[in-house]
Amino acid sequence: MIKHLSPREKVIVATGLIILLLLFVWFVLLNPYLETMRSLEGKIVTHRQNLQKVETMRDQISQLREDLAGVKIAKQGAKPLFSLVESMAVQTGVREQLLSMRPQPTTTQGQFRQQLVEIRLEKISLPQVVKLLHAIEYRSAGVQVKSMQVKPRFEDRSMLDVNMVLMSLESL
Repeated sequence: MIKHLSPREKVIVATGLIILLLLFVWFVLLNPYLETMRSLEGKIVTHRQNLQKVETMRDQISQLREDLAGVKIAKQGAKPLFSLVESMAVQTGVREQLLSMRPQPTTTQGQFRQQLVEIRLEKISLPQVVKLLHAIEYRSAGVQVKSMQVKPRFEDRSMLDVNMVLMSLESL
């Protein structure tokens, strides 16, 4: 059958076959291969980013473990919460405004013991309250303000009455 074709027709048929062969190679072999490679490269980039995040989290966890170990060491020599709060009141200069300090019952939950101390301050200025809160947050290891009520005084609106419950957690 091909023998009966003219040379010009043979060239057209050969060109058509070459085009069909190239289309077959492109759609069946090369295009799926290239798409798979692009997809895999995207997954590699995503996994590298995830690996970086995991490494960052690992570093943060090890830093937190070091910090926790430091807090545990500091807690071993720590004073009871009542005396710690009293010494902070003296250091911050609010001992005269300290009307009362009442330790609350100690509670235990799981591996932790919670100590609470309720303090009441009268005729205290806002800068003194801020100074005391700063001392509680930064100078004392593990002491937190659980609740706080601030009321302005009736006779002098610049002075405040403050009720505060301070809490510390200790591991058993």
